[in-house]
Amino acid sequence: MKIILSPIVIILLLALLTGCNNSTSSSKSGDPTANAALPVIKETKGVKQLYVNNEPFLIIGSELLNSSASSIEHMKDIWRQIKSLNVNTVFLPVNWQQFEPKEDAFDYSLIDSHIKSAKENNLKLVILWFGSWKNGESHYTPDWVKTDMKRFPRMLFKDGKISTTISNTNKNCLNADLKAYKKLMERIAEVDKHNTVIMMQIENEVGLLGGTRDFSAESTKLFEQQVPGELIKYITHNLTTLKPKISEPYLKNGSKKQGTWEEIFGKSPNTDEIYMAWNYAKYVNKLAKAGKAIHNIPTFVNAWDAAGGNLIPGIWPSGGPNYLMLDIWQAGAPDIDVLANDNYSPTFGLSAKNFVHNKNPLLVPEACAIWMNDTLSAAPKAFFSFGHFKAMGFSPFGIDHPTYHSKHSIKKAYEVLANLAPLIAKAQAEDKINGFMEGDDASPASFQLGDFIFKPNYDLQKDSLIKGYGLIIQISEDEFMVSGNACHVGYESADSRQPNSQLLSVEEGKFVKGKWVKKRTINGDEFGIKLPPNPYNIVSDVYLDDISILKIKLFKY
Repeated sequence: MKIILSPIVIILLLALLTGCNNSTSSSKSGDPTANAALPVIKETKGVKQLYVNNEPFLIIGSELLNSSASSIEHMKDIWRQIKSLNVNTVFLPVNWQQFEPKEDAFDYSLIDSHIKSAKENNLKLVILWFGSWKNGESHYTPDWVKTDMKRFPRMLFKDGKISTTISNTNKNCLNADLKAYKKLMERIAEVDKHNTVIMMQIENEVGLLGGTRDFSAESTKLFEQQVPGELIKYITHNLTTLKPKISEPYLKNGSKKQGTWEEIFGKSPNTDEIYMAWNYAKYVNKLAKAGKAIHNIPTFVNAWDAAGGNLIPGIWPSGGPNYLMLDIWQAGAPDIDVLANDNYSPTFGLSAKNFVHNKNPLLVPEACAIWMNDTLSAAPKAFFSFGHFKAMGFSPFGIDHPTYHSKHSIKKAYEVLANLAPLIAKAQAEDKINGFMEGDDASPASFQLGDFIFKPNYDLQKDSLIKGYGLIIQISEDEFMVSGNACHVGYESADSRQPNSQLLSVEEGKFVKGKWVKKRTINGDEFGIKLPPNPYNIVSDVYLDDISILKIKLFKY
């Protein structure tokens, strides 16, 4: 059968084909992130990593001061300042009080502007949802929530006093927060077509300050009921890996399969916190699950960590995802991907180590307590986190504070980390990296990579404010990338058949478009694994921002 096409039909077909070609061409020439897969966390050989646009992504981060993102005008100059520090990701708050100032009236202006500005500055965003709780209290809830304590009840202390923290068991509180959070996720899904927003933090440092648990009638009634079977099942299945504050009271009280909270865990402040942690986790998980159903990107919660006094909850926010309660949170909030470590501890490494638990990766969204004059530790802690703990991300708090000026050492440190980021991510997954930091008990005195043992040495003449640090990546059987500052690194063979070792070559340089570009060959007085590669051990030769990248080759015989 012969088909005859009319001239009109032919013209229409040609127009259709031309349109398809133009569409394909436009797609190819446009922003490749526009159609990329959503950010996701993947596990490789036991190491969890964030993937953005289908590639491993290290969060070389910065968290804003709490109030900075409350104003588009205020943020105008901050974007440029942040970008100048070689940051790739900004932790930025969006608060419920401004987002829903009147019930069911949502203001999208801030989130729209922040996503647009971040994209223009080639920065990624981690949105911090300051909803029901921020730092153990409810100061960021809308006024219509704060002033209606009958509808949105507060937690009560043991003496009957009313707290500034809304209930974590009341359905009205949950549903109001949930509704706002879903609206936020809907908006992000609508306007963010380039994966600018890569993670969501739900709430901020939750828990009850000043008391072990909520003693309101509603909460006490729940406390006197049976522990959910879901939690008992999790505990019995994971008993050998639980944190001591969970496993020990459970075993001491008879390993019961059912009972009230005090029957299962005993009567103590610790039991109060376990109860609170379960309720916080279930509350937050409802937000995480609903948000992922709308826009499926990774979520995390952050912890005001347990410290101080006699380890009595309430000194820190009771029930938060601190290191003592990680198991309860993992049981109660399976839709939360990471339990993050806000790490202001003077024993930084120990605090970080406590969070690397039961496949929970290290993410440090806040560090470096400016208010305690901790103004120079960001660079060492970043290298140590990525190298030793295989961290997913690191961020000092208050990046827009004058502390982080244009000559701060974080600028050079972040430049170097960005240069090494693909290698770091690959080495983390292959267990071919380690990091170290002077003055931290959790830092290794020595460690093995391949057939060689490395020994950091901080015994340099330098200003007392300068602390040595670095990381080493194995890139072949006998080649390594070494980066950091204010230290020397010794080496020896780990092979008993070839117990001797020798340094064959040292190059200083950087990577350009994925290829190593040598700046100079190091030998003579500068020879050795020296950071920086200076000829003499004198104070004037060591600067805060003198952060080198070395490529070395070793020989064993």
